Amino acid sequence: MPKIPHRTFEIYESADEATRAMTPKSGRPPTASAALATAIFEHLIVSSAEVTHVRFKEAEFSEEAAAGGLRKDFAQLTDRLGIDSKVLVDFTGVESFGASFIDALVLLSKQLRTRGSRIALCCLGPTVKPSFFASDERR
Repeated sequence: MPKIPHRTFEIYESADEATRAMTPKSGRPPTASAALATAIFEHLIVSSAEVTHVRFKEAEFSEEAAAGGLRKDFAQLTDRLGIDSKVLVDFTGVESFGASFIDALVLLSKQLRTRGSRIALCCLGPTVKPSFFASDERR
């Protein structure tokens, strides 16, 4: 169960907590993708084990970066992952982003879920956490 309730994403306080929650409990090995080892991402740092850990290279994302390069990175990530993958998006060090960033993240989530994969977010700092709950607070 997610630590922080959200209608679109599973959100956890820490990467360790999210990894534990996403790690398969069965003896079935995860579907790791060798294609990730050769991938070059403009805005992402990706490491793969039982859970694919995605971190960001920048602390701030302009609307242009999110609308273009980040969407391209997310599409490449999705293409290189196997089915039933577990993806943890770690926000450690991210300080600001705009609406295009959230749109790109929602699109990534939809693409992963159509492949039977799971996505979770973690380590939302005090400057970015409100961005995920802004629309909820207006209701």
